[in-house]
Amino acid sequence: MRGRGSILKRLGVGVLIAVLAGAIYQQLGTMFDARAFPAPGRMVAVDGRRVHVLCAGAGDRTLLLDAGAGGWSTMWYRIQPALARRWRVCSFDRPGLGWSEAGGQPFDAAAAASELSRIVAAAGIRRPFVYVGHSLGANFAQVYAALRPRDVEALVLIEPGDPRDLLEDFHGSRREAMALPACGPRCVASGIAGYLGVMRILAHFFGAKSYAGDAPTLARYRAGISRSSMIGTTAAYLGALPKTAWQCLDVRGFGSLPLLTLATSELRRPEGRETARDVIAWRQVYLRHLAAVTARSSRGSGPIVIPGSTHTSIVLQEKPAMATAQAIATFVAGLPPAPAER
Repeated sequence: MRGRGSILKRLGVGVLIAVLAGAIYQQLGTMFDARAFPAPGRMVAVDGRRVHVLCAGAGDRTLLLDAGAGGWSTMWYRIQPALARRWRVCSFDRPGLGWSEAGGQPFDAAAAASELSRIVAAAGIRRPFVYVGHSLGANFAQVYAALRPRDVEALVLIEPGDPRDLLEDFHGSRREAMALPACGPRCVASGIAGYLGVMRILAHFFGAKSYAGDAPTLARYRAGISRSSMIGTTAAYLGALPKTAWQCLDVRGFGSLPLLTLATSELRRPEGRETARDVIAWRQVYLRHLAAVTARSSRGSGPIVIPGSTHTSIVLQEKPAMATAQAIATFVAGLPPAPAER
């Protein structure tokens, strides 16, 4: 018994040392990143915390870019400058991501819409704006347009999630989905991992392909995913996917709001027990979903397939990202004259 107790004691001491070392490593890394990678945009006060908003360009209308789950303004590093040659283009970091301070808000689409409306007001972003969303950001865009139609001049949805896919791992009812906590056990565990430097270690293995040839942006990206709050915040958004899915299903139509949907050309890899044939079948279902979303507007167009693109490269890698930017530019240039700012 004494020998076992001694072993357990040594293990406990070892764990404590590892935890302290991880926390110190994370804090020192965070201090270095703050000096090496200052926020490129403005910090505005929203709900008692500082939120990063990056705007560029000028023109008769404003485009607002919303990244996917765990993404922030850096994800638009190719598309934002391309669009800013003709219009005012703003991207932003939700609390806990990028350069924005962490927050404790709910993480479903309706909460994200409410939060974004306050960010837009605090940053003085022109309304109505063209809302451009990628992945989960495109789901948030749909709910925002339904809840605040006067704020949105047009929608561009880049590979939004199909609510059926968002509900794939959830087997409860709508009521049970809406009762989910803002941060469940996985979210808590992810948050602890972030503050112990786990993502800072793993960051060395991420982003090389997406940011190939742009070492400064890759370094900023890795600093962003190394932030203490990043992994916990991302886990919270993923944990709220069932809520977001039901909120997207509640959106029945967009009236005459101009809407463009964009899709990738490349098949994703099989997941779990899926076969290549399963992925092909899924792809057909997904394209029908995009067509159905497009049809919810009497002025919808798409889905336009971006050649050589995957779910991430459609906004990150040079050739597909530039094709995406061109598709967006063509769509925006064809809009009626910009309405008066409200």
